[in-house]
Amino acid sequence: MTDSEPSKDRVRSERVWRVGAAGESDTVIVERAVELVLNGRVLVRIQCLPERLEDLAVGFFRTEGLIESPRAIAECRVAPDGGRVEVRADVDPDRLVLFRERVATSSGCGSGVSAAADALPHLTSDARFAPEEILARMKDLLQASALFRETGGVHAAALTDGRTLGVFAEDIGRHNAVDKAVGAALRQGADLAALALLTTGRASSDIVAKAVRAGIPAVVSRGAVTSRAIELGRSADAAVVGFARGNRMNVYTAAWRFGLANPANANDSDERRTHR
Repeated sequence: MTDSEPSKDRVRSERVWRVGAAGESDTVIVERAVELVLNGRVLVRIQCLPERLEDLAVGFFRTEGLIESPRAIAECRVAPDGGRVEVRADVDPDRLVLFRERVATSSGCGSGVSAAADALPHLTSDARFAPEEILARMKDLLQASALFRETGGVHAAALTDGRTLGVFAEDIGRHNAVDKAVGAALRQGADLAALALLTTGRASSDIVAKAVRAGIPAVVSRGAVTSRAIELGRSADAAVVGFARGNRMNVYTAAWRFGLANPANANDSDERRTHR
């Protein structure tokens, strides 16, 4: 796999007719359709910020359960025109058939793609995190997203051990941002089972499913959490956290990962893990 230079065309100036403000131009985020091509065949087409496309491809293949590790990828190359990423990989035919049967346009923004959240693994990671550290890293995530401050047009994601922010990524779609962060971490040899995923987008079932497939034990969102995301987190023993803002956050599942006592109606496995 090779690295590509970050896109120099992340933003562009557009003429604008302003109401209630001065100026005749605005800075807007660049969006482009990119094909992920597996062994010569188009797998998916994704609308994305056209940079860090190798990270996007590696992360997508892992979070969608098509590969177990980057070692399965023999080559990952961005086409000269930037419109596709050509991947040669050893993918189990059964996994590929399953992916194609359940793939759907996700509930997310930015036309991210994610397969339906079925048959997720149960996590064996024993990773735990300090709430105050995770909240501090969420603040770091927001500070790191200069492109959001410039355009208001991206989501951000990062993987953290709690002590440092770790890999960071941003994209027009929250799914793409997650895939780019996961891909970057994998390419750096990180142990995903020891990390928490931070995201500025809502934690819907497809985001939680991506994390669980990649072996990530905690998903922390600055936004809302959906009921299906909670169900998946509880089933997989993954922590699902919402509204992580300031000094507060809501921990919906696997509260033991944050050293918290569970509500009286928490499921039994959560309660047992809390008091190990």
